Amino acid sequence: MIHTVTVNPALDLTYRVDEIVFDDTVRAQHVLRSAGGKGINVSRVSARLGHPTVAMGFVGGRAGEELQERLEAEQVRTWFSHVAGATRTNPIVQDDAGHQIRVSSPGAGVAAEDVDALVESLFDLRAPDVLALCGSLLPGMPSDFYTTVARRAAADGIRVAIDADGPQLASALEAGAYMIKPNRYELERLTNRQVGTREDAVAASRPLLRQGIEVVLTSLGPQGAVLVSGDCALHAYAPRVTVDSAVGAGDAMLAGALVAAVDGAPWETVLRLGVACGTATAMTPGTELCQDSDVEALLPRIVVETL
Repeated sequence: MIHTVTVNPALDLTYRVDEIVFDDTVRAQHVLRSAGGKGINVSRVSARLGHPTVAMGFVGGRAGEELQERLEAEQVRTWFSHVAGATRTNPIVQDDAGHQIRVSSPGAGVAAEDVDALVESLFDLRAPDVLALCGSLLPGMPSDFYTTVARRAAADGIRVAIDADGPQLASALEAGAYMIKPNRYELERLTNRQVGTREDAVAASRPLLRQGIEVVLTSLGPQGAVLVSGDCALHAYAPRVTVDSAVGAGDAMLAGALVAAVDGAPWETVLRLGVACGTATAMTPGTELCQDSDVEALLPRIVVETL
């Protein structure tokens, strides 16, 4: 079982247009509506892979209700804390050439009592195999929220994965997270090292293992991904595909990796499934996520090398 925490989810609206034109009316061919947010996407992909999952975090307003309804329609169990502020709506405009304008709306602030209630609710259910903390915090939330939750999870014997940036990713080091999934830029900011190659990613990841992280999974975009644990360093090449929208590809990669890891697979399989899910997601339009048929077709085409 994988539980995900997304304190700042979104209802994503992707407008497909022929061409993005400024200062004029642009008519959408169609609009894609989907539940969004890093942890939300991890749960959605986990469910598509047939793995049980629970999506947690804050929701509010009609957008929050629709987000929850859409998740439940995708067989994602939800366990949200409801707040007065409305869940944000993110508009995305994409044209036929693949160009995008993505607007990340601010989330509504929450009170201290909302945060306390959320923390308690996260541990009301049966303990998961992994608790994934994903994305940014809302205004009014303490900067050490991830550290607080991760430490409590560790005390209960729950492994924690973190996919975030800045202070939230740094909190993984304080709490001794099981897995982190930075992209190359987030890894650079975390370690103050340049990450231009797969060898750079390995060199930047090694010190993090000595600080208590069990596995570092770094996405390198078109260069694939690197997984570093205490006993191996692996690089996976993604096959060349037609990319429609890379939105959510990193989240899908984390989902695939966690599903394989929870099932007890070796690290090579963890990395292979993660990259297959991320690559399949890049093939889909807007904020759509990978289809299991595409993942299955891509798996034998993923090349994994030992570094």
